[in-house]
Amino acid sequence: SSIKRSVRGGGPGRGAVGPSPRHNDAMAAPQRSRSNSRGSTGSRSGTGSDDYEEPAVTVMRAELVRGHRPVVVSEVPVYVALRDKDGRFFEDKGSCPSVRYRWLRGPVIKPCFFHPHKMSQIRDVAKTFQCFCSKECFLRGWHNLPQHMWGCKPADDEVEEPIAEWVEVGSTRSYCPSQQDIDRPLRFDIIPLLKDGKDSPIGGMSITTGTVIPTPKEARTRRMISNGGTFNAEWLSKQFKVMNWNVLADLYATESVYPYCEKWALSWTWRKHLILKELKSMAADIITLQEVQKDAYDDWFRPQLAEAGYEGIFQQKKRDPIFHRGKYTAEGCGTFYKTTRFKRVDKHVVDYDKLTATEVRCVLPDAAAADKGLQRLSKGNIALAVILEDLHIKTTHNSQATGPNGGHVLCVVNTHILCDPGSADVKLWQAHLLLQTLKQMPITNMPLLICGDFNSTPDSAVYEYLRRGSVRTDHEDLRNDPCGLMKQLNLRHALPMATAYETCNGREAQYTNYTEDFKGTLDYIWFSPDALAVLAISQVDDEEHLQQETALPSSTRPSDHVSLVATFMFHDAPPETSENQNGQNSTGGRSGQLPGSLGGSGMSAGAGGPNPYHMGGGNPMVNGSGLTAPGNDGGLYMSGAALYAAQYL
Repeated sequence: SSIKRSVRGGGPGRGAVGPSPRHNDAMAAPQRSRSNSRGSTGSRSGTGSDDYEEPAVTVMRAELVRGHRPVVVSEVPVYVALRDKDGRFFEDKGSCPSVRYRWLRGPVIKPCFFHPHKMSQIRDVAKTFQCFCSKECFLRGWHNLPQHMWGCKPADDEVEEPIAEWVEVGSTRSYCPSQQDIDRPLRFDIIPLLKDGKDSPIGGMSITTGTVIPTPKEARTRRMISNGGTFNAEWLSKQFKVMNWNVLADLYATESVYPYCEKWALSWTWRKHLILKELKSMAADIITLQEVQKDAYDDWFRPQLAEAGYEGIFQQKKRDPIFHRGKYTAEGCGTFYKTTRFKRVDKHVVDYDKLTATEVRCVLPDAAAADKGLQRLSKGNIALAVILEDLHIKTTHNSQATGPNGGHVLCVVNTHILCDPGSADVKLWQAHLLLQTLKQMPITNMPLLICGDFNSTPDSAVYEYLRRGSVRTDHEDLRNDPCGLMKQLNLRHALPMATAYETCNGREAQYTNYTEDFKGTLDYIWFSPDALAVLAISQVDDEEHLQQETALPSSTRPSDHVSLVATFMFHDAPPETSENQNGQNSTGGRSGQLPGSLGGSGMSAGAGGPNPYHMGGGNPMVNGSGLTAPGNDGGLYMSGAALYAAQYL
């Protein structure tokens, strides 16, 4: 036969030939004897046997946390439950003197040729001499693999593998795999001790893991797309980079929601490394993250990003904590900024539920209707607003928002709007509350960056409201109004808003969320075009790459969302000039062009143009004379995007 199953490092026959332990399973088995270090399983002879002295404790349960795949330099997460002679159950975290621990390294099990993130189950020893994770992969390789991709034929005496020895590599409860462990399974022995300190032959247990995988590689390079095809080297000292990403909280990364993703690739021990590498690779000055778990913020994001020069602020959602992996935790929004570039001036939390409790009674005077609305609208979502002062770029005009040290100030908003697809009214309500709150900001003319997961596509009422300043009365999202709230709400605002991706690319990113059940755009970086110029955006992966492992998350992409990155700079000139107030801006709206020569009319039309949003005559975003479709707004959206090296931004 041309098929040979990988050698399993142990088993009842101690090295029997059979299927290797599945990559996403951790097998725990009772122990009978510890004289042999090869076997990964055994059978218990009974805790009450007359032949053996009963140990002080018995191992009742031992497992990897959710069957995680061990990763190099990341501690293997294990759970051990013991029972003492009095029948008391307790978890041992390494302090119990009545047990000892042992880690062993098994034989090499090569990964699948077609799926490097999967352990092989089959080895072709007749034709391709490669390893495969399934019968389908084997047949694909047998029939289609070009000869130059075949492996080397082993010597005749190497075809039948000898029984591999298991080598002891650790003697404590905790173990961090090393480079030498890659492609090898690990075995974790929990051995009860007798009164004389010797190993008990009964009452123990072992776990055999999947093969160890290397720490995730460096994040892939993402090219930047410039606005208008031009880049001025003078902007390098002025620009700042913003990154937004829903990182997928471990609370929600379950196999039932993402059945196509390998169990180990869903584990936080794997994903956290990939997330951090991508954050560091983009080298953003401001990072806004959603679905940041409180314990992950404390134990991972804050200390790791602090080493990279960031300071962080976290705000969890106003929801009851969830019991997760042995403790109560919650998730929320985390905003980070480079301390060498920005200084925090203030912080404000937009509590949608708290605002709803007040506002809904103003909109719905009837007490019963207000109570119904309050129940529907209170979902625990929040927005975190952080006011930052630029330490490098000083303001040049008294009309510009200025910080305590004379630098530009910027309000960075990080929000996560409700996810429920059937609650378009709640999403629009939350967006409305956010904008009404931002209108009352204490600093005049302060530029806004509103980043987040809005759970709203570009054809949604939320997007239209943010972009145009109003919502069409016949919009489909207004049809579902169970509380009668939308009919009573004055959905208008006068804050000029544009998105970084549509401004640079003429359209939003094709996908920012890519799962089996939904593929579309939900995340945005909104900005004030009258005060900020967007210079470039990062290229988002195309569908071919996103579906390499069916959907997101995957072994190389740690979240179901795609990160967005944009580069900005402050407009240098004052927001209004008498020249353009006399009517030279034919669009009736602010062009938002970049400074200098980009876009043709340069500073006079871009940074120095009129600010129609503060002129008498109302909001052009409402009456349709302001921001319009790409190509019709006098330069806010510029065609002819060009690619250039990411290191320049």
